[in-house]
Amino acid sequence: MNHDTTLQYISKTGKFSSDRSLGRIRELSRRLGDPWRGLKIFHIAGTNGKGSISSYLTHILSTAGYNVGWYTSPYLERFNERIRVIQGPEVLEQYDRDNAAGEIDNESIDRIMTRVSRAADSMREDGIMDLPSEFDLITMMALIYFKEKNCDYVVLECGLGGRLDSTNVIENPLASIIAAPGYDHMDRLGNSMRNIMYEKAGIIKPGTPVFAYNPSDSMISEEDAASARKTLEERCLELDVPLHWIGRDQYEMLSYGRQGQSFRNLETEEVYTTKLLGVYQPVNALLAVAALANYVSAEDIRQGIAATVWPARLEILSHSPFVLLDGAHNIQGCRALVESLTRLNENAPMVFLCAIMQDKNYREMINIVLNSKQYETAAIVFTAAPDERTASAEQMLATAKEVLDPEVESKLLMSSVSDYNAALDEALALAEAKGAVLCVFGSLYLAGAIRKRMRDLQKNQTYSTGYNTLGA
Repeated sequence: MNHDTTLQYISKTGKFSSDRSLGRIRELSRRLGDPWRGLKIFHIAGTNGKGSISSYLTHILSTAGYNVGWYTSPYLERFNERIRVIQGPEVLEQYDRDNAAGEIDNESIDRIMTRVSRAADSMREDGIMDLPSEFDLITMMALIYFKEKNCDYVVLECGLGGRLDSTNVIENPLASIIAAPGYDHMDRLGNSMRNIMYEKAGIIKPGTPVFAYNPSDSMISEEDAASARKTLEERCLELDVPLHWIGRDQYEMLSYGRQGQSFRNLETEEVYTTKLLGVYQPVNALLAVAALANYVSAEDIRQGIAATVWPARLEILSHSPFVLLDGAHNIQGCRALVESLTRLNENAPMVFLCAIMQDKNYREMINIVLNSKQYETAAIVFTAAPDERTASAEQMLATAKEVLDPEVESKLLMSSVSDYNAALDEALALAEAKGAVLCVFGSLYLAGAIRKRMRDLQKNQTYSTGYNTLGA
């Protein structure tokens, strides 16, 4: 396959299979020699924070000198982002300067997908009705690549759910990590917290320790938190595996600001510093610490956490005006965003740029962000994300007018600009005019597009960069 043909083959494959089992991915894996066998894997599921946890794990392991395979989804700007190999501290430093470092190259994608597609086609030829999905193909490509690169460890992030996720083809991971639970992808995972957590808990394997974000700290209701906790505890009891809860009561915040945050682990008295700004990041970091405690030194953990970056999660894109980019795309993400902005805005007014997918609860997301009393909102520009599932800018503007508190609405400038480049230009102008902080949120599709646009503006020296370089 050439590269265009490869990407077309992948994109034309159905995103989901009608088969509600792992049968198709197991058969595909068998025909490819089960490439996951022999890999030492940390497996991550959850609603919010999977990517951040995976970045902490990868940074810590790479700091310790290991060759680390890193599988994430979705991508922000390039397909290649989903599959990386970070070969020790040198490549890690390159990644922290330029987020393209370590990505799988196009030639490897084409070569490996040729092999994967042949195995998938042979299933069709043999009359198998439930054929591999898009994510099945990409997951097998990643595992083959990690095997080829002789990775010491693999950090494997679920795409959706857990129990039926393609990554769950693996057996005997070193640890199962469950990030913060929340309501998302309910069409696939169910409408109750019990159903959602049941799907996440599906990655748990006999003999594998479980490290989980305490649901009581994940910005869901007390009732949902209790249900999530009970469901996970029952699954771990059933499989007789140790369950370790990590929450806000296990650390003390020492400092917090635009340059990062530092906190003390109350169990070990170790002090950590992270550049990631979300108020939930200490818990994500401590999940990685707990999972890696028996594999790396305390110093490697400290240095790895301090080095960790993760694009589009309260990422600073510019200092003048101050621009934050956040991938908050569900209710829990928006609640966390509000709490973080309360600490980061430094009493400046807020300007928002927002696009949300049609299948999200955008009404409640807009309500949470705009009606917050924790900061003054001066303006919001609604736009459309570069994806067919996006809600229209006009649709969100109309919804905002329905949910806004009259007092907030009287002081708020609102507009809809369908083209996200023009919308960004308008939002930047508003932020400069009002001396405001600009925050972009609502969709990772929007986040990827805005990162590209800001990088172009910075090349023209229009805006000063943040501590990240927005590497292509």
